[in-house]
Amino acid sequence: MPEHPEGATTRVPVLKIFDGDGFLTRIKASELTGIPSDQSDLHVAVRFAFIDAPELDQPGGHESKDFLVTLIGDKCVDLELRMKMDTGQIVDRHKRIVGVPFLTEEYSGAEFRTSSNRTHNAATFGGPLLVTRNIELEMVLNGWAWVLERYGPGARYLEALKDAQRHKRGIWASTETNIRPWEFKQQKHREKRLLEKTGTKCPVEGCRGDLVKRNGRFGAFFGCSTFPVCKFSCSAAV
Repeated sequence: MPEHPEGATTRVPVLKIFDGDGFLTRIKASELTGIPSDQSDLHVAVRFAFIDAPELDQPGGHESKDFLVTLIGDKCVDLELRMKMDTGQIVDRHKRIVGVPFLTEEYSGAEFRTSSNRTHNAATFGGPLLVTRNIELEMVLNGWAWVLERYGPGARYLEALKDAQRHKRGIWASTETNIRPWEFKQQKHREKRLLEKTGTKCPVEGCRGDLVKRNGRFGAFFGCSTFPVCKFSCSAAV
């Protein structure tokens, strides 16, 4: 997805990729504080601004991470910093930098078609052909990330998402197990709160069963593992 940044960027190295939408980098403190004299290096996590990749324990999570590694692993990217809406800063509530990564690479030539559907070849003499790509868009177009529409991404993000879904790329090859990552995280959080509230053991006096998650007519719930001996159950929504 060739695209140039809308604003200023900062070149940073990709030191380690966490998942399909985040990596570890090193950046000058002055880039974050606005104090030119502060030239110390900081190691910080970068969170992509407009996409959300599957969690690692979701279907497609590891594949999404692996695909991002093939795109930018051990390379340098130009990071366009973005203001985080819920904090009013370029860091989110987890102290991660929020931005859109762009990758510029050299090519010796290219092939393209014009509106008349004629094929043309582009070649360079004495210098490389530079192509800048929006990595967020490439993750979406190849089917390895959702679009965070609530943050107001450009129309190309939604077009890339529809194209990936139409051609069943990445996670869209099987839509039966697709859960939006933010909904998946909310579900995990509810389960954690429930287990913290009741413990893993069934709360019925004298019962030695454990609470296990089940799916019923009205959605997910927790029931005793000894059912039907013990019929205790409670809602998974806490």
